[in-house]
Amino acid sequence: MIRGVVDADVCLFAASTLLLLRGIIQARDAFAGLANDSIVSIALMMMIAAGLESSGALEFVPELVLGRSKREWVGQLRMHIAVASVSAVMNNTPLVAVMIPVVESWCRNNNHHPSRFMMPLSYSAILGGLCTIIGTSTNLIARGLAQQDDPKLKLPFVEVGIIGLPLTVAGGIYVVLFSPLLLRKRDTMMAAVVADPREYVVSVRVDARFAHIGRTIESAGLRHLRGLFLADLQRQDGATVPSPPPTTIILQGDKLTFAGDIQGMQHILSLPGLTPISSADLAADLEETVAGSPSSDRIMVEAVVSLSSPICNMTIRDSHFRSRYGAVVLRVHRNGERIAGGLGDIVVKGGDTMLLEAGPDFLQKYKHSTEWALAVDAFRVTLPRRDPLALFMSLGIFIALIVLNSMDVLPLSTTALVCLFAYLITGVLTVSQCRAAIPSSILLTVAGGFGVAKAMTVTGLAHRLAGSLLNVFSWMGRAGPVAAIYASTSLLTALLSNGAAVTLMYPIARDLAKQAGVSIKGPLYALMIGASSDFSTPIGYQTNLMVSGPGGYRFLDFTRFGLPLQFVAALITVPICVLYFEPRT
Repeated sequence: MIRGVVDADVCLFAASTLLLLRGIIQARDAFAGLANDSIVSIALMMMIAAGLESSGALEFVPELVLGRSKREWVGQLRMHIAVASVSAVMNNTPLVAVMIPVVESWCRNNNHHPSRFMMPLSYSAILGGLCTIIGTSTNLIARGLAQQDDPKLKLPFVEVGIIGLPLTVAGGIYVVLFSPLLLRKRDTMMAAVVADPREYVVSVRVDARFAHIGRTIESAGLRHLRGLFLADLQRQDGATVPSPPPTTIILQGDKLTFAGDIQGMQHILSLPGLTPISSADLAADLEETVAGSPSSDRIMVEAVVSLSSPICNMTIRDSHFRSRYGAVVLRVHRNGERIAGGLGDIVVKGGDTMLLEAGPDFLQKYKHSTEWALAVDAFRVTLPRRDPLALFMSLGIFIALIVLNSMDVLPLSTTALVCLFAYLITGVLTVSQCRAAIPSSILLTVAGGFGVAKAMTVTGLAHRLAGSLLNVFSWMGRAGPVAAIYASTSLLTALLSNGAAVTLMYPIARDLAKQAGVSIKGPLYALMIGASSDFSTPIGYQTNLMVSGPGGYRFLDFTRFGLPLQFVAALITVPICVLYFEPRT
């Protein structure tokens, strides 16, 4: 699991199954996670977030965030406040996915480097999620485990914010003060693509839908194209006209080859009746053709490969990429640099950023897929028009959910279920969108993790590990138990995932609190904060992986900029947990 050979959810689920077969845990223990109120709430909140995204509610955030300031620190501060505020009450993954293309466009228009904004974007979403119990799935998992042991334990909606809010303020100050010193300006993939005016060649076939058949190249508007020129025309009989003059007549079946920049290519692919045939980059490497969708429907997609993608450790050729995804790879970046050589021979790794020419349904199919950490339209700079009624209904229903839950009127799972039902009957969300939004990886991790956590308790392993941690951190006095949990959980999150870290560390935190004679709340909140506070690696938290490609980052960029913030988080979390949440029992 640590080496990444097998995903955390598969490992934990397999371990839980083996423990069940060996008789170490009972069936009710193995499946306790799936029936837990907090875990059901995670699935419901993910679906509600999908409803907010589909209604366009999240797309108002970017318009209000960055403004028109040319000063970098102003943009960073505005982004931090807005993103952290929204992330406190909803899943941060769709929020970051909406923000990434808008931040990229804003940076281009205002002459800023996206690398100075992408990592802060992820950190803002992480920190904001620490301000409420529903801000992250890890908070809900920890609450579910704790309330399974002690149903009378109360964890108010904003109590974790006693730690999370100071952390968020400190994080914003840290970004503004230290990003000029520690966050290097990196050239991103999209910046390199736009800046290279002779990077791509595309060939299209003239079909019957083209409105200018029988007209000259000039009258068809294919002359003097911005950033693009017609390099070659080939008739159906094989006759070739290199650099065709403007008086050349266009016939059905002609093959037109254009050379130029990526934005010019996007324009050509948007013209009805011009069907893409091949990308010259791929003709030599893959010997494939691009077929299927009409040219007007083809889009350019910026996508980041997830760590659990089935194409990881396969070459692009062996993965049958085009038939699998209906898309063609135009460019691949890894660790902030373009991978040179034949595209077909590139071995795909988790975290790779790809520029794809894809069909119109690619984003709908893979936007929430575990195969891709991020998939966005590479050149969308304007937001689509949305139904105002659906927008206001989605916001109104969601605000009602937040108010009811913060007042503790109803359990979160009940209010979330009512909210989801309202989304479905009002048409804000469809059943297919609900299915796509269900976080299968998180649910499998939790389902297996609950069983493993129970086994750690009944075998006495949690008790022994808790005693060992107490001995190691005994020199810190009262701060020892909290510091032990925070440090251990942060390390596990960086190595595994936040969901796996919470489920494995909870029984240790509980036994540690008992042995130290302190309230469970201090170690529990340290567990929540530690599981989500992975700032120093791109793989420990989903949003870090999402921004790694668009920001053009290398692995050590996260370590350089994130590790100091990791220590800042520890210096804030541990004292507050000890002083506020740990009266002696």
